[in-house]
Amino acid sequence: MNKLNLSAQTIKLLIIKFTGNFGSGMLSFAIGLYILHRTGSALGMGVSLITGPIVSLILTPFVGFIVDNFNHRRVMIAAQITTSLGLLLFGFSFRLWPTQYYPELIVLIIILQITDNFLSTTLTASIIQLFDTNELQKVNSLNQSISSLASFLAPIVGAFVYTLVSIDIFAFIEIGFELIALFTITLLHFSTVVESKSSPVETENSNETVWQNFRTGLHYLRSQRLMTILLVSAAAINFFFSALNVGQPYLLVTTLKLSNTQYGVTDSALAVGMFAGGIILSFLKLKHHPVTISYISLAVLSGILILAGIPEILGLTSLLNTVYFIGLNILNGVTLVFINTPMNTFMQQLIPQKMQGRIFSLEGTISMLLMPVGTIVFGFLFDHVTALPIFAITGLLLLLFTTATITVIHMQKLLDTPEDIVNPIH
Repeated sequence: MNKLNLSAQTIKLLIIKFTGNFGSGMLSFAIGLYILHRTGSALGMGVSLITGPIVSLILTPFVGFIVDNFNHRRVMIAAQITTSLGLLLFGFSFRLWPTQYYPELIVLIIILQITDNFLSTTLTASIIQLFDTNELQKVNSLNQSISSLASFLAPIVGAFVYTLVSIDIFAFIEIGFELIALFTITLLHFSTVVESKSSPVETENSNETVWQNFRTGLHYLRSQRLMTILLVSAAAINFFFSALNVGQPYLLVTTLKLSNTQYGVTDSALAVGMFAGGIILSFLKLKHHPVTISYISLAVLSGILILAGIPEILGLTSLLNTVYFIGLNILNGVTLVFINTPMNTFMQQLIPQKMQGRIFSLEGTISMLLMPVGTIVFGFLFDHVTALPIFAITGLLLLLFTTATITVIHMQKLLDTPEDIVNPIH
């Protein structure tokens, strides 16, 4: 194990991740609660939830084009400034026309989704510019930990603040977090050699249109068997994980009759596990290929899915069920970190710098779209079938998918030589 020595560059990045995730998490919580209280409609809430994925789908080609062809620091600064202006506009609009809160909030959600897509994709594609290759695992692990901490704290603090201030004040508070992130972005030190490759002047295909640029990215994916497999796996993880997102609340509250407090504690355990997983992984030096680590962890996730359904037939007390799911969700959080972080780190190293914006934008969109699909599928199943067979079959299917995928990877020897060297894009 290595000591956790944080460089100034790492601390800056963690500040950006925490302030961005914590502030937006609080605001998202407040917006959802406000719409639900004002409209009393699940449909009204649903429209606000599907707005983000739809915007992401439309933006995918444009985000990749901008990130791959323009200076990353300027893209992030522009995203932060636009976010702050959008929040400022919403705050004053809400004060002037409070009865028009719903369209105002939808417009705000769209603005925030656009800027977040640009910021998050650019930041992911910039990691290779900001840190040496041997630092990537540690940085990505700590990023996961700080994001999990922000996700854990945001609804707790947000619920408290929501009782004290109106939704427009929430927007003004969020501006403060965005400005902290903006200032910190200006302090980041980008590798001048790699950063210059991102400038439109020096990009090899700077005359490409947005659509041509996007098609080049798709062509790259089609020629890279390993990368295609990793992207399909990332999307599959989100689909299968929907079983836990949908089924666990239903099982705990409806079937096992846990109280709201008990359920809240079990739900928080996932963020605790992800925080711990990020810290643990930041200390470790992996002895196996990162893709192998990810798929072994994915097999563990399939076991967690199966274990999630067992309490339905055990007849345990509420306290024991609470303890059981606290432990299971902590393990789940650690496992998710060991799935995502090694895979993301490897992709950052494997994908050519000029392609990272397109590929990560596409990955994020596919994953985001499959989550609602999984929610619908498993929502229907849990309404008609008991939890244990659903969790058991889903876990077995995930295990089968994992085994088949890693078998194909090893049989074709895709881990032996990086594909971007074997099959370069011409």
